Amino acid sequence: MLDWTSTALADGVWAAALMVMMMCSVRAWRRMDAEAWAPLQWGRDGQPVMRAQRDLAVAFTPLVAMAGGLLLAAGARLGDPSQTGWVALRLVAPVLLAISHQMHLKGALKTLKAEGGL
Repeated sequence: MLDWTSTALADGVWAAALMVMMMCSVRAWRRMDAEAWAPLQWGRDGQPVMRAQRDLAVAFTPLVAMAGGLLLAAGARLGDPSQTGWVALRLVAPVLLAISHQMHLKGALKTLKAEGGL
């Protein structure tokens, strides 16, 4: 039988992390120029090697996190509920994704500020 308490807790953590990511995205989106191409990835020298338009740059991680969260939730419900790995993964992954999303946006804003794209 599925442990509904741990499942509900994991769903709540995903929802909270997605909300945090969305708020960070909105804040960054408002600061960027409409025509800005925000960095998605930086090279070893600290220079951007991949960019995307503002809308995609701020929405990419939350969208992937939402899709991943839904897949993990389905896997946890269809898999063996006695395995605590699903619950642990569903509790840790959204927190790590929210932190990495915030760090990415902070770096993108810093780069755009140096380039005059804010």
